[in-house]
Amino acid sequence: MSETQQTVEDRIRTAALTLASIANNGLVFATDVFDRQRYEQTNAIAMGLLSMISAGTPSELNEIVSLESGYMTPKVDVRGGVFDEQGRILLIRDRSDQRWTLPGGWCDILEPPSQAIEREVEEESGLVVRATKLVALHDRDVQGHQPVYPYHVYKLFFLCDKISEGQPSPVETMEVGWFDVGELPELSTTRVLASQIHLLHEHWVKGELPTVFD
Repeated sequence: MSETQQTVEDRIRTAALTLASIANNGLVFATDVFDRQRYEQTNAIAMGLLSMISAGTPSELNEIVSLESGYMTPKVDVRGGVFDEQGRILLIRDRSDQRWTLPGGWCDILEPPSQAIEREVEEESGLVVRATKLVALHDRDVQGHQPVYPYHVYKLFFLCDKISEGQPSPVETMEVGWFDVGELPELSTTRVLASQIHLLHEHWVKGELPTVFD
């Protein structure tokens, strides 16, 4: 995909998500029947735009984007940084694209972020860990991840201490490994960037550093 094409698709996605947010939030508060019709039309336009840059149909995309019944907010993704005594980072090889990433995933409803990352690390790597520091709260779009999702995402990066070992999930994880931050394998960049791993390592070395945001 050319840089120009990528830029056009980014602009379409941004416009579509903005319209979808306006429509969803309007439908939460609007009581006038004509206003609600206008918001429904706005949402249909947004789904049509998204379908131009993705494989989903407007109705399929609408089902994904409109899962929230209230005010539309970003989804939350958590990622855990676990280091060994040599300063190597724990990575898992994901089955979906066969590339390496930090263990993590979506927060569940009614689940605190610290519990979400502890659960995800254990499920994907087999390690029982304790979350010790929120290193960064990143806006996925601001950080330059490939825009593959039809929604807006916040990414929370935690440092975690290893407590004990278990067995990783064979469903999600192909391999588990420890890597020097200067010699990282091919990363699943839809999930994590090398710069984010380096940031985690910097905070592991210098625990007094403040949390980074945006």
